Amino acid sequence: TASPFNVKVKSILLSNFSYKEVEELLLQHTAETGQKFSQEVIEEIFRLTQGQPWLVNALANQIVCEILRNDYSQEITLELVNRAKIELIQRRDTHLDSLVDKLKEDRVKRVVQAIINGDNIVFDILDDDLVYLRDLGLIAPQAPVHFANPIYNEIVPRVMASPMYEFIPMDVKTSVFEKEDGSLDMDKILEEFQEFYLENSEAWLERYEYKESAQHLLLMAFLQRIVNSGGEIIREMAVGSRRLDLLVKYHQYRYAMELKIYRGEKSIEKAKKQLTAYLDKLGKDHGYLVIFDPRARSWDEKIFRKELEYEGKKITWIGV
Repeated sequence: TASPFNVKVKSILLSNFSYKEVEELLLQHTAETGQKFSQEVIEEIFRLTQGQPWLVNALANQIVCEILRNDYSQEITLELVNRAKIELIQRRDTHLDSLVDKLKEDRVKRVVQAIINGDNIVFDILDDDLVYLRDLGLIAPQAPVHFANPIYNEIVPRVMASPMYEFIPMDVKTSVFEKEDGSLDMDKILEEFQEFYLENSEAWLERYEYKESAQHLLLMAFLQRIVNSGGEIIREMAVGSRRLDLLVKYHQYRYAMELKIYRGEKSIEKAKKQLTAYLDKLGKDHGYLVIFDPRARSWDEKIFRKELEYEGKKITWIGV
């Protein structure tokens, strides 16, 4: 502010579009060009953006102008929406970069790390940090505390993990872990990660900026290096559950995974139940449970792999 007086400048919050407003905006394009947005495409654009004005326009622009090159005869499909989302995240335009820059602030770090870890955060309208993140549009305006939309869900952890991503050896690549049928050898990937974690975690995690969520972010960076060429990672932060659900998508294959910090024996039983519920939601019968153990124990005790059955589901338990 140029004011000579020491006052706080008012923050202005631009409200998100409602579903009806997103639909109205996209149908203006249809009226002008004849190119249709189907109902399912409109619903998906709204789901990904939650009506955030810049994201709605950026996603639609990426599809129509960048991917389809203003060829209005082409149909807009769900596949195009997903491709545009991925390209938008990878390109990180000015809007996304400005949010990313805020991640360096201590008050922002505190909240975003808690969201990633699944820690319980009380939605207190008197908490200045939460109000600040809400006004930035980084978190949703209502309880529970969570990122404002699925696109932020992906880009925030990805950016936080980017220094780790650069640190991972170049020989950790897709071709090493891809099977003949085009699927990923997830067992081999997680075994390789255990070895990588054993050799590098102590030195790396000590100097990493986001210490509270470092273990989760390191595994995400490791997986990102592998799936970058043919897939994506969908992150679901279950606030208050002390866990992070991941779905690794690679071609037509899906791998469900739950990340958790060890917090006593009761947390293991809870983790099994949570992963089972996640598998039910996805319609899958096998998943991976990755437990990071922060206790002062030997690596022989921490690093292990167990196969077990729980409530009709197969669980591969990876100890780190």
